[in-house]
Amino acid sequence: MGGMDTFVEHVIDGDWSGEGRPSDGLLNTVLDLKAATQLSQKLEQRLLLSQVSTHLDENYLTYSAAVTKAESAQSSIAQLLQGVDELQLMLGDEETGIQTRLDTAIKNEEQICERVQSNSAILQCLTQLSAINRELQDMDRLVQSGELDKAAQKAESIETTVNAMENIEDTHIAAILVERVNLARMNIKENVLREFHKVIAVETNANSANLRVDTSRLKGRISVLFAALDSVKDGENVLKELALYIISAFVKPVLAAQLVTHDDAESPTSEFNVHLSNDSDTTPTDEVCDLVLSIVAFVSRFLGGRVWVDVALTELAQLVLQRCYLQRIPETRTELASFHKTVDALSGFEATLLAQCADPSIERPIQAAVKRLDELFVERQCARALEQSRRAAESTAFAVYKMDTHQEWSLAFVQATVEDPDTKLASSFAQSIKEHPAAVFPQCIISESIVGTVSSAYRLLNESMQCNEPGLAQRLAETAQNVLDVYCVLFPVVHRQQLRKVPALALQFFNDCMYGAHHCTILGQLAAAENNANPNWSAVARKFFDSGIRHVAELAESESRELKSLVGADNGTGFYNASDEQQQDALAKSLKRGRLALTQLCAAMRPPNVTPHMFYRILGRYLDAMFAAIIDGIVGVRDIGVDDSQVLSDHCRAAYSLVSLFHLDPEITCAYSTLTSAALVNSTDEQGDALLDSDDESDESETTAQGVRLAKKHCQMSDKLVQLADILMISRADILARRRAGLLAQYSVDELVSLVRALFSDTHERALDIDELKRI
Repeated sequence: MGGMDTFVEHVIDGDWSGEGRPSDGLLNTVLDLKAATQLSQKLEQRLLLSQVSTHLDENYLTYSAAVTKAESAQSSIAQLLQGVDELQLMLGDEETGIQTRLDTAIKNEEQICERVQSNSAILQCLTQLSAINRELQDMDRLVQSGELDKAAQKAESIETTVNAMENIEDTHIAAILVERVNLARMNIKENVLREFHKVIAVETNANSANLRVDTSRLKGRISVLFAALDSVKDGENVLKELALYIISAFVKPVLAAQLVTHDDAESPTSEFNVHLSNDSDTTPTDEVCDLVLSIVAFVSRFLGGRVWVDVALTELAQLVLQRCYLQRIPETRTELASFHKTVDALSGFEATLLAQCADPSIERPIQAAVKRLDELFVERQCARALEQSRRAAESTAFAVYKMDTHQEWSLAFVQATVEDPDTKLASSFAQSIKEHPAAVFPQCIISESIVGTVSSAYRLLNESMQCNEPGLAQRLAETAQNVLDVYCVLFPVVHRQQLRKVPALALQFFNDCMYGAHHCTILGQLAAAENNANPNWSAVARKFFDSGIRHVAELAESESRELKSLVGADNGTGFYNASDEQQQDALAKSLKRGRLALTQLCAAMRPPNVTPHMFYRILGRYLDAMFAAIIDGIVGVRDIGVDDSQVLSDHCRAAYSLVSLFHLDPEITCAYSTLTSAALVNSTDEQGDALLDSDDESDESETTAQGVRLAKKHCQMSDKLVQLADILMISRADILARRRAGLLAQYSVDELVSLVRALFSDTHERALDIDELKRI
């Protein structure tokens, strides 16, 4: 009631100032009868004023409408709350499923939006690709019309556009477009290079070389071609190919000739002519350098200096370096001292040539080679020496070097081997030689190839002692050893068949090996004295020695088999019924063939072809083979009659007469006897024993005495053959007596028993004698 009163009062007074409308204050007001009477009384008092009444009516209507509206809203809210509660009860566990469906619907809507955006981007991309396609067609037309500079710019623009399109980034379409642009660039570069080739014409033959520029094609095109190269990637490669073409087609043939001359004046026909010749002296280095610089200037005058890219200029420097420097590296120190003029000319040429390079730090091949002059000088010497050694080992000339006397190793010998007008013996080397004991190599036949190889080794060691660089000095010393090693290894491999078939060559190679071992020992000692010790010297000396011994042993074995086949007989069949006239003739012929073959072998190895000691040793091997074949043949005969024994005894003595081949001319052996009275200072005992023996070379004038003495020393079967000749003629008692005295020690019991059974009849006494032989 209080609220109503207040409201009425304010309405009547016309001074409502509360929040909201006046009717809002009546929402919760309830009227009773008493209050209404009082209110009515108050109204009656106030109704006297018409304006007040009218005002009240208007506000009350507003209030009533507000009350009605508020009640309606309150009812709607209550119904809504009730519906919400019912909805929550209905949903229950389905809330999650409905949420999922809602999320899916939202996602689908998002995808639709994205698809719409994608379709829009695709449409935009297709529009851009269509524009690019038109640009590509324009570019192709420009290439076909010869506007290469504009075509190159168009290609650059298209590539920029493609790279800016994010929609096709890293896609197959982008790769195809980039490849298409690259192919266009390649086509542009090929067209540029083709036009340059049309401008330049090269003609070369044995007598001249001509480089001609067609100036009519150059008008207005040079700027277009260079502009095109500036706009395409790797345009410098076209200039590189062009410059290398000029170098390959023109410069190289020119520099390949020995003598080259050209016209200094500029030709009005734009031609550069060079005259070539290979029949006269070589063009000096400074003139070659001027020629190359003139070619560069000629091309630059018409095509511009840009043609000569850094790579091309470096290639020109390399060609001049090869012709005027590397191919003319001095071979002697005298030539090396005067080589500075060439070095100065080349250095100036390179400075002028490479001043045109875009990169000032570019590699300068001539300058680098000049710094390595000493190294190149040593490499040239080493390579030349090794090549000479290889050629000497592979040569089939087999030229013979005959010693007039024994070779005395001394300072004079080394000087004669090393020195020439351009080479002098190093003072330290000469001093080492003076301090080294004298040594001698015996007179024999050796090859010129081994003499040249040994001389090369001495010269290299002499060079090593004049070299100030320790590493280069060591290189020279090692090469000195290597040249001998190459010869020792290569010669028997290359000439294997000849060494087996030609006895004289095998013996000469033996001498070569002994000669090589002899000087390897000396060179090793000299190198050690100069602190250039190389343990391989002794190894190479041993390799020479073993190779020589092995090949002469193979020769002796091969020829021994041949001699045995001439005088022997399988199972003794050739010695049966020896007293028969035909059989006697056969025995005589076999011995004659053997003597002839042996005489020929002796002629090939007779001193001074080899040393006497070597001659005796090999002859002893041959005779041993022949005597053993005869002895084995006779011992193998089962029945020897009285007449047969006489014939076989005479045959043995005739064969023994071959020991006379041991006799040599005293004038020859005397020289060796004098030599062997002094020790071979430089050689090992083994090397010395292979060449010399003072007992062998003793002075004996009696042929038979010398032959017998040497046969007993070198031919083990000589005494056995003489004893067989006696056994064939003496009695059983004499055989027993000689056996007891030890004179038949070379015969085995089986051999003696076989001879007794063949020579004597089968009696009781023979059986007793055989038992006695077995007991002795």
